[in-house]
Amino acid sequence: MKPGFRIGIFLGIMFFASGAWTQVPENKQKKEWEKKSTVPKVIDFSKIFEQQKMSREDFETLKREKETELQARLSQPAALEKSVDPEKYIVGPGDIFSFNVWGPTETQVSITVSPEGKLNIPAVGEIDVDGRTLSEVKSLVLKKAASVYGNSKIALILEGVRFFRVHVVGEVKYPGTYIAQAINRISELITNAGGVTDWAWKRKIELRHSDGKVDYFDLASFEQKGDLKQDLFVNGGDVIYVPSIELSKNVVKVEGDLANSGIYQIFEGEKLLDFLQRIRVLKRNTNISKIVVIRSTEKIFPFQDEKNVNSDFQLQNGDRVVIPSNYVYVKGTVRIPGAYPYVLNLTARDYAGMAGGDYRSASIKSVRVYHVRTGKIEKGPNVIVEPGDVVHLNPTWNERLRNYIQILPAITSLILAAKAAGLLGK
Repeated sequence: MKPGFRIGIFLGIMFFASGAWTQVPENKQKKEWEKKSTVPKVIDFSKIFEQQKMSREDFETLKREKETELQARLSQPAALEKSVDPEKYIVGPGDIFSFNVWGPTETQVSITVSPEGKLNIPAVGEIDVDGRTLSEVKSLVLKKAASVYGNSKIALILEGVRFFRVHVVGEVKYPGTYIAQAINRISELITNAGGVTDWAWKRKIELRHSDGKVDYFDLASFEQKGDLKQDLFVNGGDVIYVPSIELSKNVVKVEGDLANSGIYQIFEGEKLLDFLQRIRVLKRNTNISKIVVIRSTEKIFPFQDEKNVNSDFQLQNGDRVVIPSNYVYVKGTVRIPGAYPYVLNLTARDYAGMAGGDYRSASIKSVRVYHVRTGKIEKGPNVIVEPGDVVHLNPTWNERLRNYIQILPAITSLILAAKAAGLLGK
């Protein structure tokens, strides 16, 4: 192989390896330019796509924090949201009562329901109270004590609410067994378990009781409406099961909005507006007129008129719901490629400038804009950019040549060094 041919190959390799077509001016000039730049902060999507995995050390730290929190909780009176309803409160082991007698015979004693579910009343004996309502327990105790204490006044008062274990399993971040009280609701236990995962089907959460009975809880509806009647109280031995999305049933795919994109399960005949409100995808600045439903190959715009929203549009299995993004994505020969906040009526030239592109360069004339909503591509610096669009700057041949000439001295030095070392032969 001739030396000249070897040098030509070496130059070609160095040209492509150096990435001359994407080189920017010298590092010193680049740093000075970045200091003066007022480009807005770009979204770091690497953090968004990063999968959070809990290490064993992190888990042990979380466990210790939970134990400390539980100890502090046990040492303080229970925080009640309202007075206990005697008709609904279920008595069980650990509940603390005050048994009071006034009259010829007076006594006041604190009694705890035994692990076997019994109350040991002085001079009366054991009474089985486990699983009974507070109202039933009071009536039963007063009836049996009346025959012993004659004309004395008798009162049974609930003084302390018991603690017990509840199991939270399924699509929650930290499934396991949690300490609870009879004044705690399902939503509180799910929160203690770290909340639901992205694959949770929140519309039909099961509350399985130890007697085999199963109640259902709609967490999505509760989060929207705050109806406490839906948020049931838990009891000892209950199992809260959060089911996962069943891909074999009615599902839709949400696209466009990065924070809420993914697969969702829907009810039969669920309306689009109800669905969007349920998953909390609508924001104040969301342009609902540009929401697209792709059904097979057909594109449907259910909310073309924001003043007259079609609230009756129903979703079907397999639909794709495209939410307009609030960002514009810039890539190519710019200093800081990435996502930039959408601003009404800005052009491709404006976004290229935000990303550090030279508006005087020849490449700005060939800038291309990919419109996500229509799938069309427009060329030119004056193209109006819409939310979610991609602005791409390709370098011209002159720019590539200029960048190559800028690094030519460095390549020449490398060639001379390589020749001196004998790598290129004589």
